[in-house]
Amino acid sequence: MPHSPTTKWTFVLRRLLQASIALTILVILAGSIVRMTGSGMGCPDWPRCFGLTVPPTQEAQVIWAPETFYAEGRMILHHDTLWVAEASFTSGLVMQKDHWSPYDRHDYAVFNPVHTWIEYINRLLGALLGIPVFLATLWTFWRFKAHPKWSFTILAALFLLGFEAWLGKVVVEGNLVPNHITYHMAGAFLLLGLLAAVYRSVSTEWEIHALRAEHEIEKVNADRKGVYRLFLWLIALLSVQILMGTQVREEVDVLIKTFGLTSDRSAWVTQLPFALYVHRSFSIVLLALSYYLYRKSFGLAGLKVRSALVLYALLAEIAIGASMYYLSIPRWMQPLHLLLSAISWYLLVDGAFKAWLILRKK
Repeated sequence: MPHSPTTKWTFVLRRLLQASIALTILVILAGSIVRMTGSGMGCPDWPRCFGLTVPPTQEAQVIWAPETFYAEGRMILHHDTLWVAEASFTSGLVMQKDHWSPYDRHDYAVFNPVHTWIEYINRLLGALLGIPVFLATLWTFWRFKAHPKWSFTILAALFLLGFEAWLGKVVVEGNLVPNHITYHMAGAFLLLGLLAAVYRSVSTEWEIHALRAEHEIEKVNADRKGVYRLFLWLIALLSVQILMGTQVREEVDVLIKTFGLTSDRSAWVTQLPFALYVHRSFSIVLLALSYYLYRKSFGLAGLKVRSALVLYALLAEIAIGASMYYLSIPRWMQPLHLLLSAISWYLLVDGAFKAWLILRKK
């Protein structure tokens, strides 16, 4: 049977939301790599990088040179200070400071091309994320006026993305203010949750119109409401766990600033606050509850698959976390740990909305 026009329009929206979700997860991963490598100030200004649209690749591009054209806003390093061109001009044989003003947003004045490009790729992914989110917002308001909840949820995601971009600017201008970094990451997880909620609702609508809706084969006394509540509890508990993890990570950042990014980390675990041990023990609660959810979802076809994926993702995340604890916090494990957190979070939100939609249809 050919698909209806509604199915075709919904298919387009699903693809836009899939791209948005994938890019959001990549942005979370890229942000963690930025922190792992200490590249947060690789671009000392925002939204450009050293005043350029395409970042510099070599030191000669950020050092003053004679008889060179400098556009307004271009940044250079001179005597351990960042200078900004006040207007477009061509330099003479001697640097004249009346063409330049010291950059006063912060006092960071280092150029590392690797850090610069890691930070730039992070920003580029964020900019690319804006494209499918914006298109999905337009598409929803244009084609799906009968679904105001979709429209306003995706609009909230678009505004949150704009807020995240602004907060990224604040983080850079504040030279990586610790609490702002945490807010920035929390916003990314909230954005992922909003996109997951819309995607699950749109996918269910698409399945119904395409005659591909999942039929639940329930065992006797299968408790759909209980499974739904368990998903919600796990979302709440994982949110707390993620926030505790960010607090531990901020303390690791303090140690990095004190001892250096590449210094020996063998004694760092003992210098971390008590929150680390709460974070570690809390993971056992999450794992136990996710296993209970998996057992409870037997007989609910669509929910059983999602609860199993949640269990596997949390198992992997906890295994990485334990390895970090016992192996002195290897740098490469930190992004992987956060990536698994993002995947677990997405799966839980998706499962919760799937359970809610099943309940609503009954």
